[in-house]
Amino acid sequence: MLQIQQLEAQAGNFRLRGIDLVAAEGTYGVLLGPPGSGKSVLVETICGLRQATAGRIIIAGKDATDDDPRDRLVGYVPQDYLLFPTKRVADNIMFGLRSRHMERDRALLEIEWVVDLLRIGHLLDRWPRTLSGGEQQRVALARALAIKPKILLLDEPVSALDEGLRERVCRELRRCQRELGITTIHISHNLEEALAVSDWAAVLDHGELLQVGPMGELLRRPRTEKVARFLRAENVFEAEAVPTGDGASTLAFAEHGIRVAETRQGQVRFMIRPELVRIEEAGTAHENAIRGRLTDAADRGVYQRLELDVGATIVVFVMPSPDTPELVVGRDYDVVLPADAVHVLE
Repeated sequence: MLQIQQLEAQAGNFRLRGIDLVAAEGTYGVLLGPPGSGKSVLVETICGLRQATAGRIIIAGKDATDDDPRDRLVGYVPQDYLLFPTKRVADNIMFGLRSRHMERDRALLEIEWVVDLLRIGHLLDRWPRTLSGGEQQRVALARALAIKPKILLLDEPVSALDEGLRERVCRELRRCQRELGITTIHISHNLEEALAVSDWAAVLDHGELLQVGPMGELLRRPRTEKVARFLRAENVFEAEAVPTGDGASTLAFAEHGIRVAETRQGQVRFMIRPELVRIEEAGTAHENAIRGRLTDAADRGVYQRLELDVGATIVVFVMPSPDTPELVVGRDYDVVLPADAVHVLE
């Protein structure tokens, strides 16, 4: 388990501020956020490459805040892998063990399990410059795992790979994490990547931790508009909320009234994800159905992205289905916002 308590760190003029985070043992977490949000600074502070200015880092029940990096039992894979160009693959993998004064013959035996796990036995005598991006990634991961760390930190491990290889490497990272049961934290700014690997995710911005939770919760119940926008919630609106007395409220926006399954009052902002909005033929009798004119339809392969004018622009993602009405730009439709999918932001 990794526990971070009120952690602060400095990087030039940038400051990481009051980070509280718990990564349960054996889970795979993803740090999300725009460039410059503090993801790498946080990871570097956890592994000891950057000194904390306040707070505590607790690894497997031990306060490691002031420990030397080699004593933290943390495996770290930097964004550009940083393989030693003058060492063959086997010596790169053994580096952590050899730096702890382990004899080379014993170190070769000690890395056999991770070489088999990552299927890189055929690479051991190669030089790093002869490896592909995917091969370098696996060697860097093997080097981090060879010391049998309690925590594995991955700084944008697939950002330099092409789309097809990125997906394959993400599957391999998840497979290794599950087989080893190792607590893993993976930096990314890619939503699809986070969905592919994570048990939980945390969103950072300007050195602050905005929200932590399962990806489904972050996507459908973001705490703030900043989190919602980062996670591509295109439908964010202002409304006037009036409680209905039964644990629900009516939200008045763009001359419409929709029901939301929570009690709110006054000026609010709410969101609904495009994939949770439904579109029906005009005149259907559904709760939270509002009339809108289709102004744009774009084919995105597995779905269509629609824009409808309901007094404001609302975006709808529609999967091909026999129930989908014929979609004609310029025609009016009913746009259905299910009450349990409408979320009021803080």
